[in-house]
Amino acid sequence: MKTTPPPKPRSAGRPAGGGELTKQRIAEVALALIDEFGLGAFSMREVAAQLGVYPATVHWHVSTREALLAEVAAAVMAGVAPPAGKLEWQAWIAELFRRCRDAVRRHPNVAQLLGAQLVSNGSLPTELVEGVLAALTEAGFEGEPLLEAYNCVIAAMLGFLTMEFSPLPADNTQAWAEELRERVHTIRPLDHPVLARNLPLLANKAFIVRWDNGTAVPLDSSFERHIQMTIDGLEAFARRVRPGA
Repeated sequence: MKTTPPPKPRSAGRPAGGGELTKQRIAEVALALIDEFGLGAFSMREVAAQLGVYPATVHWHVSTREALLAEVAAAVMAGVAPPAGKLEWQAWIAELFRRCRDAVRRHPNVAQLLGAQLVSNGSLPTELVEGVLAALTEAGFEGEPLLEAYNCVIAAMLGFLTMEFSPLPADNTQAWAEELRERVHTIRPLDHPVLARNLPLLANKAFIVRWDNGTAVPLDSSFERHIQMTIDGLEAFARRVRPGA
């Protein structure tokens, strides 16, 4: 009597289903979910549901939630760095800032991921790092001042965007905005004379005293001045640290 041999145990590998799935496609779906529902509501399980596969299939391509968020950050930042060698360093940095802001305006819910979570460093846009360092080297920085100038540029670029596109409260958004608006407009001149005097200029257009973020009320003029002040500061710093200055 012929016996059937027992089935061989399955070795670890790609889960069944999702044969055409790629890391890029997973990141695209994750970004679409973050665009619609925000970073706080994002989950690997929901990504899998949107793709019509089991969560294990998603984890096979992207091991953790943090790794997937790094892929999302990389997707948003892809192509942000201007081409090398075509602009003077000041113009290159200004263009970098504008291109980065344009990318974040298309995906404002990702702003907090880029500016406030180290997980975004998991898929470094190395061409951006290289470009900033090359621009600053052209400006005359080297050694420790190069490190300090580089950190200044990255913080200035992402810091402004993190604040401009800060997420609104998920619950009772309208009530929160109305309460803040009322509180801002009832500031007492005797207690805060400078703030009260400039309130018509600042209300809802200045950080801290606003109730809409950059999606509804973009800070275009302030961003352009921010770019110019950053470059002016870098030029002044370069003169200060230049050998023989």
